[in-house]
Amino acid sequence: MSRGEPSSASRRYVISVFLIQGLAGLLLMSALTWLRKDQTAEILRTLGGNAPVLIAIFVIFATTLALLKFEMTDLVYVAFVIVAYMAMFPLLGAVLASWLAVAVSIGTRLLSLHQIGPAKTARQDPVTDYVKAFGLFGTYGVPVVVGATVYEYLGGTFPVLQATPLNAARLIAGGAALIAANALFMFWPQRAYGYSLSKIRNLSLMDCAISLVALPYAVVTSLSYGTIGWGGVIALAFTGSVANYIARNLALTRSKSHDLLQRLASLTNIGKTISLRFTTDELLMAIYTECKAVIDCSLFSIALLEETTGELSFELDVREGAMLPKERLRLGEGLNSWVIEHHQPLLIGSTAEEQRFGVKSVADTKPTESWLGVPMIARDRVVGVIAVESYKKNAFTADDLILLTAIANQAAVAIENAHLYRDLEGLTYALEQRVMERTNELRETNLRLLAADRSKNQFLANMSHELRTPLNSIIGFSSVLIEATRGLLQPRLHRFLENIHTAGNHLLELINDILDLSKIEAGKMELRADLFDLRETIAAVERVMRGFASEAKVQIVASIDANVPDVRLDEGRLKQILFNLLSNAVKFSPQGGVVAISCGFVAAGASPLGFDTVRIDVTDQGIGIPADELQRIFDEFYQTEDGRRARKGGTGLGLSLTRNFVELHHGRIDVQSRPGVGSTFTLYLPVDYIEASADDTIEVPALQDAGSPTARV
Repeated sequence: MSRGEPSSASRRYVISVFLIQGLAGLLLMSALTWLRKDQTAEILRTLGGNAPVLIAIFVIFATTLALLKFEMTDLVYVAFVIVAYMAMFPLLGAVLASWLAVAVSIGTRLLSLHQIGPAKTARQDPVTDYVKAFGLFGTYGVPVVVGATVYEYLGGTFPVLQATPLNAARLIAGGAALIAANALFMFWPQRAYGYSLSKIRNLSLMDCAISLVALPYAVVTSLSYGTIGWGGVIALAFTGSVANYIARNLALTRSKSHDLLQRLASLTNIGKTISLRFTTDELLMAIYTECKAVIDCSLFSIALLEETTGELSFELDVREGAMLPKERLRLGEGLNSWVIEHHQPLLIGSTAEEQRFGVKSVADTKPTESWLGVPMIARDRVVGVIAVESYKKNAFTADDLILLTAIANQAAVAIENAHLYRDLEGLTYALEQRVMERTNELRETNLRLLAADRSKNQFLANMSHELRTPLNSIIGFSSVLIEATRGLLQPRLHRFLENIHTAGNHLLELINDILDLSKIEAGKMELRADLFDLRETIAAVERVMRGFASEAKVQIVASIDANVPDVRLDEGRLKQILFNLLSNAVKFSPQGGVVAISCGFVAAGASPLGFDTVRIDVTDQGIGIPADELQRIFDEFYQTEDGRRARKGGTGLGLSLTRNFVELHHGRIDVQSRPGVGSTFTLYLPVDYIEASADDTIEVPALQDAGSPTARV
């Protein structure tokens, strides 16, 4: 930011316009004062002792309205003070009214320049500011004279003492002339400030419309003196002041609410920008766009810190909408460096405040006054500075500092993310290359695994043939020897033969189970679905298991609903499922315990499978299964800790095969168990396996978490 005295052609033009208008007004009012001194004296005699009271009322009334002005633009204000001037001239005449109007206007202007009162104006250039105050001789003095002249030309008298429709019409005409003259005298200052004709037209129409709406109130205030006296004037003036105060507060509240919403929207948009994959340049432009919506960004810059070189790189520098070339500045010089070094924002209202902060700006081409800079901090590290400047003094407020700080913090995160994303793109490319290499390696490994799997299957097929041939002989001859030597051999030797027979059968079952699992894994297990009577199948399994159960002193109880239909399933695999479940139930039941098998029909609407289903429950009163082991009991070769301690035998393949056979049927198996109480295994099997196979929407439910007392497969 640089400092300098603004001395441009536009400044000279503004000063000349206000000087001409002020001189014109002063000369006109001075001449009118001399020419109408007798009229003025007559007005004061007519008013008598009420004259000072009326003058005081109008001064207070006009001052109040002038101080409670509305901002139309940053340079043009709308005040209802013109209402007081319209009400003033019919009672005080052109001379007194014009001098009072100018005095009030200049006085309130000087108060606002010195930051006194509710309406404060930034002091930019003392010469220009005071010349503008002088120009109010023309802005308000001449229009009051014009309004009074029109009123008098139409037959109006000073002071107006009769409230007649004709006088009201004359006052309306005079007030309208005052409004028109005021708009005319505002034209050249607005042009001096560079306003376009369309903007001047819109501002004038708005200003005139506001004044015309208040014109009837001014007429009533003037006419009230003749009927009520100065009490009516003061009552109406007080009412108007209160109404203006309330309206101004409402307008300011609405303006602040709109400004707050705009600021929140800008912060939200900055937050959205962070989540998008912008380049650094796009990020900076997005930040500038959002800042411009809520802060004066005529002069705006974003400088990023280059830690390796100790420089500030001005990546974005905007001057009145024009993009300046990027440049670099060494740390230690200027206001941006102060912000970087102190990790704090810096708000300067004018050049005079630089010494108070102990800073010095860097000379450039911008003769600015106000400067606001905030650090961009990401992860406790300053990455840059966002700065805004203005030619006006005290252009930025503490609210602007808070907002810009919030934007800067988000901007820092956005810039850091952009840098990280750029680095990530390089890492991603390297990772993709590595993934391709690993994919090729895995492809080769997979081929070797497929070859190994084929070798394993071939090995199992060959070994099963080689093992089952001698095992069949061992099982057969041991069975013959058991029967032939019963009673001939010593009991101890006879038990040896029984052990040989039992071990051979156990080994054969193990080989068959392993082969079945191998077929299932290879996807070569095929079901042979036939239509059969499920009741007879369950009864046959029960008869076979009854002998095994009687040896263990366990009772098997079967319960089959009469409405169970014939089913189309693989009867051999179903028997294998039931044998596995009943065998486990008998094995882990205590002596005298009861094993129950029940079967029922479940319609498609109530079935978890989505089609007609048979449900088979196998319940025991055994040792039960802990909750944390419910999911693992269906794993191959797994046995629970309690089962291993009970030494009930088994290979740990039965439940794994059972689960696979159930899933091949498009069914489901559930288990509920409580240690020390018993377990219930529930089968859901389709009535028609062929129909279930044709349904592509079937999904096998997943197991619940291990902490649940129920597991589903």
